[in-house]
Amino acid sequence: MPIWQRWILVGAITLIVGTTLIELRQKGLLEPLELVHYDWTTTITADPEPIEDVVLVTVSDEDLGEWGWPVPDSHLSQIIRNLLAAGATTVGVDIYRDVPAGAGLEDLLEVLNDPRVVVISKLPDHRGVQIDAPAGTRSGFSDIPIDPDGVGRRALLLVNTQDGISLSLPLQLAATHTGQPALKTNPDNPRILMLGDNVVKPLAKGSNLFRNVDTAGYQIIIEYKNKLPIAHSVPAAGVLAGKGLEQFEGKAVVIGITSHSVKDYFSTPLNRSTGASFTFGAEIHAAILQQLIDYFNGQLSPLASMNGLFSSLIILVSACTGACVSVFVRGAGNAVLVALVGGVFLTLGLSASQQFALLAPVVPSLLAWTFGFLFGFAIISGFSRNQRRAIAQVFSSHLSEELSAEIWQQRKNLLSGGKPKSRRLFVTALLADIEGSTRIGNSMDADDFMAWVARLLDRLGEVARDHGGFVEKYTGDGILVVFGAPIPSETQDQIKEDAQSGLRCAQAMRAAVSELNVTLSDQPRYGLRIALNSGEALGGTLGVSGSMHYNVIGATINVTARLERWIKTLAPDAEGCRPVCMTMATAEIIDAEREWPVLSSFDHDDCETEIQVIEASHLA
Repeated sequence: MPIWQRWILVGAITLIVGTTLIELRQKGLLEPLELVHYDWTTTITADPEPIEDVVLVTVSDEDLGEWGWPVPDSHLSQIIRNLLAAGATTVGVDIYRDVPAGAGLEDLLEVLNDPRVVVISKLPDHRGVQIDAPAGTRSGFSDIPIDPDGVGRRALLLVNTQDGISLSLPLQLAATHTGQPALKTNPDNPRILMLGDNVVKPLAKGSNLFRNVDTAGYQIIIEYKNKLPIAHSVPAAGVLAGKGLEQFEGKAVVIGITSHSVKDYFSTPLNRSTGASFTFGAEIHAAILQQLIDYFNGQLSPLASMNGLFSSLIILVSACTGACVSVFVRGAGNAVLVALVGGVFLTLGLSASQQFALLAPVVPSLLAWTFGFLFGFAIISGFSRNQRRAIAQVFSSHLSEELSAEIWQQRKNLLSGGKPKSRRLFVTALLADIEGSTRIGNSMDADDFMAWVARLLDRLGEVARDHGGFVEKYTGDGILVVFGAPIPSETQDQIKEDAQSGLRCAQAMRAAVSELNVTLSDQPRYGLRIALNSGEALGGTLGVSGSMHYNVIGATINVTARLERWIKTLAPDAEGCRPVCMTMATAEIIDAEREWPVLSSFDHDDCETEIQVIEASHLA
């Protein structure tokens, strides 16, 4: 296939594959795969150490077994007082307190009124059911949006309600911990929040990773920078007893449930690789809280996605590159290897951008690379099969496997328009003819005669292919074998090897006749005339599509035929075979220094040139 056609093919594949994947991505059909990739990248890059600024105080199954459920107000108030006294910057209570629990309500309400304390509430659900925090307390909602596949990847920071703006528990705690306002807006766009100096844009439907989810409210992506367990956990019973309180100084604290009997757990990206079946809600709040603290302090930049135009360009370039690999890399094995290695580097390279707070279209780009390669590979493979079929049609079974493979390897130089190029060659021609075939045919049954001829010609064809010769044609009761075609011999060493191979082939054919004659019983014995000649010839295909044949023609072939007929003038040996003869042209190519004994000579068709003949039946 010409280079310009290959580039047209690459362009067509790029447009078809690239635009299809861009459209599928815009419609959200690739979202599940992109979310799985986000989970994989998040897990791989997560820090194995717990977060630094947030500590969990956990109420376990053992605590509930001793205290009962819900946690008594008196216990909860004492835990909060101990944490504040220990120097905690802020305390989030991730336990609903809409109804009293045992004694100590007044004490609990008093401590909940501390500005450093935030207690959770629940936003109204689709039925209008909500859970309020105690009246007069500072509250933040605990709702965590769940994606269609049941995984929590989004954090809801604020919503507009009938009573005004409601803030989430992590946002309230992060603002208190850092001493910065929670509702600072961007001067250029009052609809966008600023946490410290960081512009934190909300998720927009149809962008980033999410195209099939409800992005109502002010949502951001949870980044999960730390592996499970996300935060350092301290048992609530120990805090209640006043043990180890020094570790809370300067920390933001979340009090939550880690009991399997109380459903407050979710699936997160971290669960896909760790084997843990869920992540407790308090841990998710801790992860969001640390993320927001880092935003406020300028230690982390919010995740952003590449704009649509640049993402589309990356997808198109990936499809183009994958197609180029299949179209331009020679050899199927090499192309597959390059495609695999390139796909790995593409995935890793684009995935690494997540570490720099940038979400690249990794999955669509990898799919574009893969399908670009596969489409190109399929088309090139089909084109190659057609070329192979054309070669098989032209050469049929006239070549050895080795010569056929070499023609295929050199097809770029040998083929044009799916068929061999016409060119001048320097060849050694061997023409072998069955002795007395016409007379024998008149005395045998037609089927028996054809089987008798075919037996010898088949064997002679095998011998020719074994010696690297090209069976140009079967001449009724003979065979024309050419050395130096269709792959041209261009050096003197190659031309000499062709002549030597022709001589060895002629002698092997003579030996094959003797072997076959031994096996004959009631059929005539074979006789053979073999002529060799070397010189220039023309090689190319003749015929129309479906019946093309590769031919070698010219004076060299004509002289070989003249020599074969001239051999009839020589006496046959005991087996009925006449001597193998070659022209002086072939003899001098075999060994230019040797003084060849001339058997005889005959005139060329031009009536001017004398063709000297060398007997070669037993030459070494």
